[in-house]
Amino acid sequence: MRRRSLVLGAASVAAIRGHAQPSPTRAAVVIGVDRAGDLRPLRAAARGARNVAAWLRGEGFDPVVELVDDPEPVTVAQVFAAVRLLVDSGTIKQLVIYFAGHGFINGYSEHWMLSGAPDNPNEAVSLIESISLARQSGIPNVVFISDACRSRSDSLRTERVRGSLIFPNARSAPPVPSDVDQFLATLVGDPSWEVPVEQSASAYEGVYTATFLDAYRNASADMLRPMGDLMVVPNAKLKDFLAREVPLRAAQASITLKQRPETQVVSGELTYIGKFLPAGHRSRGLAAQSVADIQTLARARLDMTGLKVFATGWRPQVDTAGLSRVGRESGFDAATRNVANARGFSDKLSARCGFSIFGAHVQRVIAPAGVIAEFVNSGDPPRPCALIEVQLLHRPAASVCIQFSNGDGSVLAALDGFVGSITVDEAGVNNVSYVPARSSPLYRSYESERKRLDELHAVVAASARFGAFRIEAPKNSRESIARNMADRIRMLKGIDPTLGLYAAYAYFDAGLPGQLRSVNDAMRSNLSGIKLFDTAMLAGELQGRDAGQDTLPFVPMLSQGWSLLRVKGVRVSEELAAMRDNMRNALWLTLRREGVEFAARAMSSDQIR
Repeated sequence: MRRRSLVLGAASVAAIRGHAQPSPTRAAVVIGVDRAGDLRPLRAAARGARNVAAWLRGEGFDPVVELVDDPEPVTVAQVFAAVRLLVDSGTIKQLVIYFAGHGFINGYSEHWMLSGAPDNPNEAVSLIESISLARQSGIPNVVFISDACRSRSDSLRTERVRGSLIFPNARSAPPVPSDVDQFLATLVGDPSWEVPVEQSASAYEGVYTATFLDAYRNASADMLRPMGDLMVVPNAKLKDFLAREVPLRAAQASITLKQRPETQVVSGELTYIGKFLPAGHRSRGLAAQSVADIQTLARARLDMTGLKVFATGWRPQVDTAGLSRVGRESGFDAATRNVANARGFSDKLSARCGFSIFGAHVQRVIAPAGVIAEFVNSGDPPRPCALIEVQLLHRPAASVCIQFSNGDGSVLAALDGFVGSITVDEAGVNNVSYVPARSSPLYRSYESERKRLDELHAVVAASARFGAFRIEAPKNSRESIARNMADRIRMLKGIDPTLGLYAAYAYFDAGLPGQLRSVNDAMRSNLSGIKLFDTAMLAGELQGRDAGQDTLPFVPMLSQGWSLLRVKGVRVSEELAAMRDNMRNALWLTLRREGVEFAARAMSSDQIR
């Protein structure tokens, strides 16, 4: 059966090349890998892939390239070849990429492990990079469906897996970026992935795939839209069903992992994968109201601050008690409080430039030649703190590496006239907020806006930590939301550095290159010409250049940025590559002790400012 599926898929793809049949408009590449290297085998990945392939064929997808590992391995070359052929055909209007198997998170980026991983670090799929290239594919709608056990990388072998890209480089930028919808089995910032590969493998049951397919059989009336003679389930209507059903079914299956899915749909309500297939009964008859989850909570809290990240008119159809429970149980509220508490401690530093640390003591501060950094520790566990004074000596900024008492560390930009307020917890650095120093001319303006700005920083930081700070809306709404965001982050006579960094990633994720370039230019103007690494990289300014050549700091400050170095064409040195091999899964760059040593070695170069 498996051999026949592969042959049929290959024949269909060959037909595209030879134009032997009418040009296809909807196609899929379906991947199922039960066995990745010597990792514990999964039980449901290959079966789930076959079920999805059969369903897509029934929906008229042709070709459906089915790559399942029984008995032959699935390779990156197979996946890339299938995707490239479909992209190059120029006829595909919708492409579905489905994966079931081992997945892991490294630096807030997901990787899918194919048969040869983790021994072969290339035999995996880098999801965030592939999504970035998919936006430039020219295909109007690309859908990624990932039923992967998103484990943390629990060994050096998996930490060194970088994966490969499964979309080709675009020969030229399309006039309009593709709409990329994402259906992921768990949140990237969810504590559920804080379990090792071995533990998650034993619990993996493919609940997400079964629930996804059931959405088309058990859809409630509010999920359906007429499309010609059919009733279809638009991609945008799947979110609440999955948010409600996946945790319930996972619990019923006695899975020990918490499983809260992540759904990001930007394609609008006219885009769909499948039609309604009534099963004769409906399992629970979903109500029309939204589900109380972290994403809904983040939207509601951001909306309260005036920073709207969803379409105009959105209001959470969830009771206040439900949102409060999610905030309390998920850790969202605790994360918000920690950021707010840390911001108050920054007032104790009277210097024109420096950092306040909340949640850790400092062991040492490494700075470039000509920059002086001194620190003092205070407080005892459970609330250790530290203050760092940085003397830039007529520089507008400098790279500094801060090592905490447990040996971990981070590389950040020390900015003239700003104090970086750093929050550290057991995972690492979860927020850095730049606020005007008390000696800065901006401090008086900051004082008048302080309450509102501190609240905004805290909610944005918590939302980003849980993967929920993003613009999720159709094309016709995204630009207006982006303009609103730009207005909100223009504070204190310029772009707030902290909010500017977070906004840049949100613009990149939403496929808004114009807004991204705008915030990058504005931040550089406000920071005396300083080019921050993250925003410059996202805006495409570092293409073909060495990392750290003329940016501050010399590496990305947010962990997600490290997963984009390759796709954005940034060249990295051996020291920087070694730093990436020693990163913790924290929102902001957090290096293990070995990574700090590589950072110190890199900073000894006269190229680092």
